[in-house]
Amino acid sequence: MRKCFAKSARRILCILIAVMLLTGQAVYGASGSGSYLNSIMDLIKEEYYEDVSDKELTESAIRGMFNSLDDYTTYYNNEEKDIFMDSVTGVFGGIGVTMMLSGDYIVVTDIIASSPAEKAGILQGDRIVEADGTDLVKATLDEASAIIRGEPGTAVKLGIFRDGSNEKLYVNVTREIIKVNPVLYENRNGIGYIRLSTFNDNTDEYITNALKYFDKYNISKIVLDLRDNPGGEVSQAVEVARKFVPAGPITKLDYKSSKYEDVEYYSTLKQSKYKLAVLVNGMSASASEIVAGAVQDTGAGKLVGTKTFGKARFQVLLPLLKEEAYAKYNRMYNLGSVNVFDFYYFGIYPTEDEIGGYVKMTLGVYYTPNGRMIDGKGLEPDITAADPDSVKGVYITDVKKLSKTTEYKLNSQGSDVFNAKKILKIMGYDIGTLDTIFDEDLESALKTYQTRHNLKATGVLDIKTQIQLNADLQELVLKYDGQYAAAVRYLNGN
Repeated sequence: MRKCFAKSARRILCILIAVMLLTGQAVYGASGSGSYLNSIMDLIKEEYYEDVSDKELTESAIRGMFNSLDDYTTYYNNEEKDIFMDSVTGVFGGIGVTMMLSGDYIVVTDIIASSPAEKAGILQGDRIVEADGTDLVKATLDEASAIIRGEPGTAVKLGIFRDGSNEKLYVNVTREIIKVNPVLYENRNGIGYIRLSTFNDNTDEYITNALKYFDKYNISKIVLDLRDNPGGEVSQAVEVARKFVPAGPITKLDYKSSKYEDVEYYSTLKQSKYKLAVLVNGMSASASEIVAGAVQDTGAGKLVGTKTFGKARFQVLLPLLKEEAYAKYNRMYNLGSVNVFDFYYFGIYPTEDEIGGYVKMTLGVYYTPNGRMIDGKGLEPDITAADPDSVKGVYITDVKKLSKTTEYKLNSQGSDVFNAKKILKIMGYDIGTLDTIFDEDLESALKTYQTRHNLKATGVLDIKTQIQLNADLQELVLKYDGQYAAAVRYLNGN
């Protein structure tokens, strides 16, 4: 596979593409003197009532130009780029929790298995009120995340409230590399279900684990759920497609500029072992459509649902020189370019502190194996099924199985509590407020539910109750998720 040109010390992400191959063409000098823009900047500096620096004006002008090109081209300064990279790659230094803001508190709603948080004894529902001496009561999620995340191997001291108590407990957690898992999979009565939320750096690894699990139990019917998947890295989309698509083309990336070589990706799979249904909707976009388009064009499976979003443009993250670095390299080498990648062809490697920002810019479009261009058009499903409606205000596709790892009681908090409330509400129980808080309404609803299922009516969300709720959830999915039900009918030959 072709790789992005990037400094060896730090990988530069190419969104929807893992290639940045330069041809042997020269880099042309910049055109225009920019005197008109300079005059605009002079006007602002001289007559605007507050002081504005050249740096601020330059960044604003750059940001405005790039952000006006299309919905997918965006300028980032160095700090914004780091945040963007964390969100897209799914790899960062941290403790391995998902948090939400509940009133004045930062609440732990999920914990990644085998993460530093789990090892340190952090629980769902813990309220993080302090980190390394900084008070986090009334803090924003971004403020809390900035303190709790950090370099792997370093420690963070957390102060927490647990089980409704305001007695502060202190826990030391050593940060590690955290890998966000975008794959949810389960055996649904002999059908392998995989929900893929995005295509980050970890997608291929976790999809491989899911298929190994299905192979272990001889499961050959697969539902791949790409609904609401906005895309991600093309290299990961290609790896997913290679697990299902027979030998031949998967996609072609077509650059506008002749400076870059077009790239074609292929599968070498001799024969798929799976009967495949792919769930799609109007928010299945970009890399999701690379996979869906390859499956549809090659007959590797059927698309089930509604027409996809229709985004066939790919973006590359380009590092841009600072103004003084641009002037330096133009003077030294007569290379009038701000794109750092352009210098690599000549064996010139600007340093990190010479990079002033990054632009995620659309550089081309991709095609399906049959040469279809779907930008603005989308993919029509092979089996049309309407998007699920909400049931009593809850969308069945938003409900997750309970983890069966922790028992919950009055005043507990966590995603398991939230999902238990959703399941019970769909079934007609009065659960009060639909949130992550275990309140008296939920306790009362659980007692009624437990009695009806011959469980001990404690009002506690214990493991046995979670198992029963998960079983009921499978029935609710078949009843209320018409797209999933249509996929099951197809896989079962009905």
